[in-house]
Amino acid sequence: MPDIESMPLDQKLAVRAARDRLMREFRDKLGAETVDSVMDASWEQMEAAARLKTHVPNLAERFARAQLWALARMRGHHEGVPAVVFIDTYDAGRGRMANAVFARRAGRHGLSFSAGTDPKVGLDGPVLDAMSEIGISLAGTFPKPYTSDILQAADVVVTFAGTPQVPVPDSTRHIVWDVPDPRGHTLEEVRAIRDDLVARTDTLADSLGVPRTG
Repeated sequence: MPDIESMPLDQKLAVRAARDRLMREFRDKLGAETVDSVMDASWEQMEAAARLKTHVPNLAERFARAQLWALARMRGHHEGVPAVVFIDTYDAGRGRMANAVFARRAGRHGLSFSAGTDPKVGLDGPVLDAMSEIGISLAGTFPKPYTSDILQAADVVVTFAGTPQVPVPDSTRHIVWDVPDPRGHTLEEVRAIRDDLVARTDTLADSLGVPRTG
């Protein structure tokens, strides 16, 4: 649990605001105790991994929201929309790109999440540039670990060639995409990877009945 009182004022306010937002979103579905415990666990994970401690409140809130989303979905609060989880090794390329493309395509008609088996911080410049060219910014995203709750809540888990084995539940649709890791590639090469991911993501969304939102 973060020691809120010992934090600088700006972080203290950020943590309290994050808890308030998560409580408003999930208290009625999961209960205040669950929201608090997930936020605390997320804080511990993000604090251990973050290079800049000032980013921890924001990172912890985002990871906690994904965890709470998974728990709520497992308890029946899914609003009838499909959920897709994209898992790469580092969550620093293919998975994050595909997640952003699916999220834009699906809008409110689908849920998606990206994660890594060994999540690392940092995206290559060509990855950021290639996605920016199609109107998607990855600047505010960050690498995240997956959890068993997130896997169980998914309708589809997409992993990528070369990613370590992931314990996808037997009842969950599992797809492996043979797409190169864009890290270390030129912008031209990343564009080709991006276009492949866009085509694959559109096909997946179509198979799930996700309408095109623009």
